[in-house]
Amino acid sequence: MNVIFKRRSVRNYLPDAIEKDKIEKILRAAMQAPSARNQRPWRFLVIQDRQELDRLSEVATNMKMLKEAQAAIFTFFEKDNLTAPLFVQQDLSVATMNILLEASELGIGNCWLGLYPNLERTSHVNKALGTPENLEVFSLISLGYPKDPDAFHYVDRFEPEKVYYEKF
Repeated sequence: MNVIFKRRSVRNYLPDAIEKDKIEKILRAAMQAPSARNQRPWRFLVIQDRQELDRLSEVATNMKMLKEAQAAIFTFFEKDNLTAPLFVQQDLSVATMNILLEASELGIGNCWLGLYPNLERTSHVNKALGTPENLEVFSLISLGYPKDPDAFHYVDRFEPEKVYYEKF
């Protein structure tokens, strides 16, 4: 549970490469996410090439941090043959959260960059990536070892006034 309380959005990264085995652990965590009717609509694109990260940093205003990131994971959902299409956003959100948590657990800074359902952003990103027609980009997670040695620290965000017991 400590990782839940210590995870932060990290936007400034060291130039150190992220090891392949850690990327695989992160992807394994993503694919452990629950999904509606076990549809598992997710697909993942991992980019670690410096020139490609630099190019992609210019695609949308919220993607600038890719200039410093050492990796990026784009999440997509397959649009065809969904058994529970109304729940795709939930499926991909929990997969994205698992990526954030596992990366943090491994000491890798991360930040969720929202794309879907902003159609302006998704169209730019899909075009820049050459996304196949049967996929739709959902989110982007930037990854890198944090510059700030205290990047993962606890901040109490509990707000008891937002909790109701039994009745409103």
